[in-house]
Amino acid sequence: MLALGVDATATLQAIWHPEYANWMVEATPATPYGKTARDLAAVERNMALRRREIGTQLRSNEEVLSLPVFPRLGAPGFIADPALVPAPDGHVSRSLYIPDDCIQPHPRFPTLTANIRKRRGEKVMIAVPVYRDARTDETMQLQAETILNADPVHGPRIVEDLGAQNIYMDAMAFGMGASCLQVTLQASSVTEARTLYDQLAIVAPIMLALTAASPMFKGIMADTDARWNTISASVDDRTALERGVGDSAGPDAGQRLFKSRYSSIDCFIGESALNREELTDVPVPVNENALQRLQEAGIDARLARHVAHLFVRDPLVVYHEKLEQDNLTDNDHFENLQSTNWNTVRFKPPPSADRNPHGIQWRVEFRSMEVSLTDFENAAFSVFTILLARAITEQQLDLYMPISKIDANMEAAHARDAVTQQRFWFRRSHSANDSSAASGAECKMLAQLSLGEIFNGSVEKGVVGLLHRVRAVLDREGSVGEVRAKLEAYLDFVGKRASGQLKSTAAWMREYVLAHPEYRSDSVVTEGICHDLMVRCVAVSKGVLAAENLLPPPSCWPTNGLQSHCASEDVKIVETCAASSRSSSSSPSEEADRGSAAEMASSLLCANVCPSTLRTGGGPARSSVESRNGGQRTSAARSAPGFLYSLARGLPVPPALCSRPAATSQLTIDGGVGGGGAGGGAGGGARGPWPALGQCS
Repeated sequence: MLALGVDATATLQAIWHPEYANWMVEATPATPYGKTARDLAAVERNMALRRREIGTQLRSNEEVLSLPVFPRLGAPGFIADPALVPAPDGHVSRSLYIPDDCIQPHPRFPTLTANIRKRRGEKVMIAVPVYRDARTDETMQLQAETILNADPVHGPRIVEDLGAQNIYMDAMAFGMGASCLQVTLQASSVTEARTLYDQLAIVAPIMLALTAASPMFKGIMADTDARWNTISASVDDRTALERGVGDSAGPDAGQRLFKSRYSSIDCFIGESALNREELTDVPVPVNENALQRLQEAGIDARLARHVAHLFVRDPLVVYHEKLEQDNLTDNDHFENLQSTNWNTVRFKPPPSADRNPHGIQWRVEFRSMEVSLTDFENAAFSVFTILLARAITEQQLDLYMPISKIDANMEAAHARDAVTQQRFWFRRSHSANDSSAASGAECKMLAQLSLGEIFNGSVEKGVVGLLHRVRAVLDREGSVGEVRAKLEAYLDFVGKRASGQLKSTAAWMREYVLAHPEYRSDSVVTEGICHDLMVRCVAVSKGVLAAENLLPPPSCWPTNGLQSHCASEDVKIVETCAASSRSSSSSPSEEADRGSAAEMASSLLCANVCPSTLRTGGGPARSSVESRNGGQRTSAARSAPGFLYSLARGLPVPPALCSRPAATSQLTIDGGVGGGGAGGGAGGGARGPWPALGQCS
């Protein structure tokens, strides 16, 4: 990977794009980043500026919040506008829970949704294990009754397939409406890109576990912490026979497809001797015609298999004006299929020549991470990922293991409290020269390790931690001074999150819900609980509330010049307000205060500062950070932004804002952030007061 060698502070502009849901928006930096320590030190500031720019478009009582999944998405009353209702007999999702108006109006998104349902032959079936508590059975019984009443025809089979221990969801929006943190790296050659693809695929599950921030779905607490399997099920267009349901040996069975098109990888593509063929130990269905054509054209066996594996899927969206094109000069047909194969990593060829004025080369997109509440966290995970990629290439690391073990790690990553409770298959030695590491699929170096051991190392087990490898990159570069201190703050945070000294976002959120006075041991996240949780998340993201078990002390954060960090009196104000809210009575005067508070607050923007994407080095040497920022606007009975305004300045909190008798937390889909003007630029029609922040074509 090569560095661009430009002033990192020159990369702080963003271009905005639409995303799947109307509460989301995507942004990319106007120029790429380099890969040096100085370049990486600018990442957090870039993220903060994007957040601030979104903030300039919000109403006075709205906030932007980075969160993968809105806790009550799809729950009764989750949308502030009562005119927006689900359409079970409609033409797009036919969801019992999510109105099609939630989908960004660009033709790509509703078409994807409808075509996935049509190809599958039925609505998608999303089943997430529920968090078990004393009264959870009541909640699951109510869910089953709701399904049966809403859909008498298909309901009985849905309830039977679902079982009594799963949260049911039925629309693409439950998955593609979730946000994440993505890092894209540009390599110096196709060979290097293939190496990074393989090795980062191995790291993907542990980074999913480390960043886990999705413990609630549809207003119910889950027994999982991550979003990935939910998204996988939300876009699973396989027919019953392709899924192995029914007569899979019959004449109409077709080819068996073992995973959704949103999944972990199935085969390695690296060219080095470290990529031993026996490590690809899971079924890899391929399009035989595509495989033959690729091999006849001189593509090597591993890369040909990878591409032919993509072609077992049908294209989901084809634009009429692009049906006919010259495939020798335009790769749009390939990208159309490639872009709807969503794996934990993506191998990305250069764009077509006429669309590549900047000379973009071979890239790898790292896609598994969840987005975190603060720019500090998101910058820390991004910086770690890009430094690890440098360590892989510069130190020639060998992280290879059987793909079946990667799949096992993906399942472990979803488990509740996976950071502290799960063990993950990983190599104790990363050295390509370790003779004991070259014994095939039964590699002696493979062991089940905790995340703390993988990241921080273990003398007892002979494990060299990944953080040691990453710090060696900075040492070799000669990084010192203020820049090194800033990057060390990120790495120290990553190490403490991996060891369990700091909680995952998912664990922190679940702990808050379980301790909330409205929680009834039934696994339900009520509107009041959701409201209070979102206010707390906004306070953390703004730096006005210290989350001691989630983040390092604010004094340890590297400053980005934009974000004020909390003081002790701010924390006391938050806690006092929370206590006041819980103990308040319902006197007439207080009811009046509450009513005025409700009038003040139409919505709180709970959002997803979606992926932040880094591109590093290569070609004419460049790297960039792309960032998707998404938002969920929520209605709150107290004016959360005014509440936080007072906290940030140490002012008294108005008593009315501490009252929440009818607290709600609802999505607003009628404009503002979330597919607004960017959709118009993409041909989708603007749905809010977005200015021309940057048109998307």
